[in-house]
Amino acid sequence: MTKLTSRLAHVCRATFLFCILLISPAFAQTTKESSPQIRQKTFDVVWDAINENFFDAQFCGVDWVKMREKYSPQVANLKTDDELYELLNKMLGELHVSHVGVFRIETASKFFKVPEATTGFVVKDVEKQVVIRRILKGSSAAKAGLRVGFIIKKVDDETVSNSLEASYRLAGDQKQYRIAFLDGHDMLKETVFRMQPLPPENLGKTEDSEFSDWGTLIEAERLAEGIGYIHFTNFYPGLNEKLRSAVKSMKNAPGIILDLRGNGGGGDDVALRLAGLLLNKKTLLAISKTRQGDRFSYVAEPVNDPYLGPVVVLVDEDSYSQAEQISASLQDIGRAVVIGKRTPGKDMDGVLMELPTGAGLMYPVGQPRTPKGIIVEGRGVIPDIEVSLTRADLLRGKDSQLEAAIEYIKNIRKTGKAKSNR
Repeated sequence: MTKLTSRLAHVCRATFLFCILLISPAFAQTTKESSPQIRQKTFDVVWDAINENFFDAQFCGVDWVKMREKYSPQVANLKTDDELYELLNKMLGELHVSHVGVFRIETASKFFKVPEATTGFVVKDVEKQVVIRRILKGSSAAKAGLRVGFIIKKVDDETVSNSLEASYRLAGDQKQYRIAFLDGHDMLKETVFRMQPLPPENLGKTEDSEFSDWGTLIEAERLAEGIGYIHFTNFYPGLNEKLRSAVKSMKNAPGIILDLRGNGGGGDDVALRLAGLLLNKKTLLAISKTRQGDRFSYVAEPVNDPYLGPVVVLVDEDSYSQAEQISASLQDIGRAVVIGKRTPGKDMDGVLMELPTGAGLMYPVGQPRTPKGIIVEGRGVIPDIEVSLTRADLLRGKDSQLEAAIEYIKNIRKTGKAKSNR
């Protein structure tokens, strides 16, 4: 298999790429077009990759040979590479699984690049609006007057219809942005804010040259009554040491909350090392169905002095892929309680390769399931305690999901018993 890049090839469950497939046509970039021969070769490479390596020999009930007969004749009539990618994604969509599609590498790179600067806020789709869910303390966005619960309407005069589109618009190399938003009284306002460097303590980054341009936001602190709180946005290399230090610093905490809301996924290694900080014995956390049979490599190795107190994992509709699998696994073995909203169910073992046109192909070579046999793909992670997030609560400074997690740990501390609505 041709590698996309050594960095991207290591990612097993990065659903941000899957999301990019949904928006890349809207942000197509002008590049040198490939010849008709290269386009046909690209089609053949994609079809062959699925035919030889797709996790299910039955192709999820799809006649894969007929798919070639249906789509291959159309390639000769295509005029641009983007038309080819649209055709390929239509064919791949017949499989009806996540982690499959063709995308422009330059589009993906915008998301994976280490943030030299940050907007200072995170958006989420709440009640069909693009709502600010959290703001980094002391950020330029906060200084510009943006607040949790405000609705983002435009980024630099471009209307945004969902949080993914807004995040993409804000992922560029600009020094500043102009935002149109609705405040707490639904008054339309505008503000301009400058990007600012992400503080070192909030940046997960590795010195490994293969991953040196990747990064992730991480926050770790103590909440009420000493409860530990850890939030990070992706399972990327560079997090391992920060996560280890964070959990170690919370050794005496009455409980730890892992906030995986909005987490886009990432690599197995980071997730398994995190699990190893919370377990006292070697533990199988998932089995993956592959073309060659079941794979039992999703195993966590415990550290010498793990944290063994109560653990709560927060998830929501924007917790994807690796975030879903580790949540489901810890829930499955009884190590953590999951609170929040049902996740989207986009969890496959994906690999990436470079295509003759220079685009990237992502496709699943494995379908994970928990030790008890629960397949997250298409199902999602069902919380033990379901709690919704509303804009009204956010405007009041109330994070109902986080508050439920805190209350859960407090209840265990007082009574030794857990509550669940499942």
